[in-house]
Amino acid sequence: MSNSYGFGGEEIREESGWRYPLGIFFATLILCAIFLYHYVGPGVDDLQGSSPKPTISEERIKITVGDRLFFVPANHTVYPKDRRERTTDSLNLYAIWPTMNGYTPARRLEFIDNDKNSRRVDMSINVRNTVFTEVQRLEMLYLPHVVDKRGQQSDYQLTRFTFKEARANAPTNGYANKELFVGEASDGALIVLFCYEDTGDNTVPPQCYRELDFSDDVTIRYSFKRTYLPDWKEVDTQVRRFILTLTDATAT
Repeated sequence: MSNSYGFGGEEIREESGWRYPLGIFFATLILCAIFLYHYVGPGVDDLQGSSPKPTISEERIKITVGDRLFFVPANHTVYPKDRRERTTDSLNLYAIWPTMNGYTPARRLEFIDNDKNSRRVDMSINVRNTVFTEVQRLEMLYLPHVVDKRGQQSDYQLTRFTFKEARANAPTNGYANKELFVGEASDGALIVLFCYEDTGDNTVPPQCYRELDFSDDVTIRYSFKRTYLPDWKEVDTQVRRFILTLTDATAT
């Protein structure tokens, strides 16, 4: 900016020719930055650590769920928020059966893609929200909705139950597209497994899951691909053994 004087000695100020282009340039730069952050920047879930993101770290983190303290290797945690010491109502973990190892780059496809042949086992440790045991849930909540309470002898040392079809004029029982299997676990306890029917749609591979009582205040729910239903007893044994190792501060 330069100064000059006109008639009568009045000062005349000349604005720099770069002032307005520079202003437009910086305004455009700021708008572009906002646009890029909105579309490719981290979202709220990312900032809170609530988006799935694997890690290779094996650091053990102390996490309390209900009345139990767990020492969890970071590479078994699904969410970054669970990689710091805290108390929570729910903890999500995963592992590869049968070794029950955590995430590694070599196993990335099984952890991330999660296809029907994946050996990934998903586990959630939760504060107990029901007073009923697994056996009581079977007798009081599940069997009243099956076609035949005696069940049918199935493969793999399991008894299979099918649920009644939901009618248009009746509320759903919540068990549509599921089958119920009952067997005896390796520790002699009764085991209740739910398996989604294989509809041939590969979008979401069918899974089987069990919810078991871990303590007076904690339940464990785990799921695995239906492909491995023949190995249900070994899967159950390894999951329970793995969860127990998480309660031992000296375990490696």
